[in-house]
Amino acid sequence: MARPDTTQFVNLLGSASSFSLLLPASPTYDQVASATALKIALDSHFEGTSVIACASPMTVEFNRLVGVNAITTTAPSSRSLIISFPDQTEYVDRINYDLVHGQLQLVVIPKVNAPLIDPARLKFSGGTNPADLVITFGVNDLSDLGELYVSAKDFFSTVKIISLTRDFPRQNFTPYQIYDPSASCLSEITAFVIDSLHLSLDPDAASNLLAGLEQGTHQFQDSAVSASTFEAATLLMRHGARRQDIFAPPNLPAGAIPTAPPPSPPRPSVQAGYGTDSQPVPEVPTAETAAPAAPSPDWYEPKIFSGSMLP
Repeated sequence: MARPDTTQFVNLLGSASSFSLLLPASPTYDQVASATALKIALDSHFEGTSVIACASPMTVEFNRLVGVNAITTTAPSSRSLIISFPDQTEYVDRINYDLVHGQLQLVVIPKVNAPLIDPARLKFSGGTNPADLVITFGVNDLSDLGELYVSAKDFFSTVKIISLTRDFPRQNFTPYQIYDPSASCLSEITAFVIDSLHLSLDPDAASNLLAGLEQGTHQFQDSAVSASTFEAATLLMRHGARRQDIFAPPNLPAGAIPTAPPPSPPRPSVQAGYGTDSQPVPEVPTAETAAPAAPSPDWYEPKIFSGSMLP
């Protein structure tokens, strides 16, 4: 791909003090790698003022990406106070509210015969301040964000958004778009964006992008792979990117995958008379069940006894 024009990106970064990096619901490995890498790069330059969110919880397949544990499911402009009841939800029958001496009180009524709600086990989640700039990854339509968009539609109508995608977005929700259909994957685009912005590309961010590049191109076997793809890989490895082993049985240690013994072959049977009745073949005698050996020849000869008592 050609080097992206990041002039508008630079201007927007310079005027923002906080950033929200948003992933579509059920993101791909390539998209998560791109978002976590850009967050690492932004935090190193803007002193940790970015958050990354996704409507879907992260699954185990993303665990090897640095920074994936920082991905939240909270909307970028959620100002609500959320009270949750871990391990006590089934005890709650209904919730009322009342004003007592000018103070708001929430009344949690448990179900009949249910244990009392333990206030020490309640979990409180405070709201977050709206971000100055939103960066989306692989989002073609704002509805792709799932609950992140549903719960904050008013916010998205006013905030400035930068879109990073391979293809031109289906919905023209922002004038600030960076895309390139000739790129092999989103990680390739993100690598050149970070480099063009002159942000710090440390080994962790480079490793995430290299992993996304490998996954997005099926280990560089995709038909979209070009010279720019290998140029991006070279850039990342020069910045200390570490390659990850492919999660496949040949790369696992011996004994990591249990194996079952092969099934015993079926015993042959013989037909007994007409029809389909059958009976098993007699077992071959073993040392324990074999017939005794034949006696020696002198056993059958006449026996002559002699002694002093005979006439």
